Parts: sequence; structure tokens; C-alpha cells
Amino acid sequence: MRYKNYVTNAIELPCSNAKLEATNRLIKHIKRNAFGFRNFDNFKKRIYLALNITKEKTSLVSSRV
Repeated sequence: MRYKNYVTNAIELPCSNAKLEATNRLIKHIKRNAFGFRNFDNFKKRIYLALNITKEKTSLVSSRV
């Protein structure tokens, strides 16, 4: 059997790329349904919203005086 090593590794090892593949599928779906965002930031925000990702809070920077 040509792929015997690959099949046994998939069965025996606990590693999988299923989460990554699902994320890629979701991003491609958003891109397909977008019909062109005005800019990349809107596209990125839509991906964050769909994946329920929040940005890290940053400390406030005092303005120059």
C-alpha cells in the first residue's frame, strides 16, 4: 500500500490540522461573500468577528505636550 505510513501516522498520532483547515475554509468563504471590501482593515475585522478573535488591550499612550 502506497500511503501506509501516512495512514498509520494519522491513526496513531494525536496531531491534526483540522482546526487550521476549518479556519482557512472560513476565510475563503468570507472572501467569496465579500464582493470586495473597501480596504484590507474591513476584511481583517470581518475575519476577527467570524472567528471571535479579540485584539489584546494595549496601554494608553499619553499625547505629546
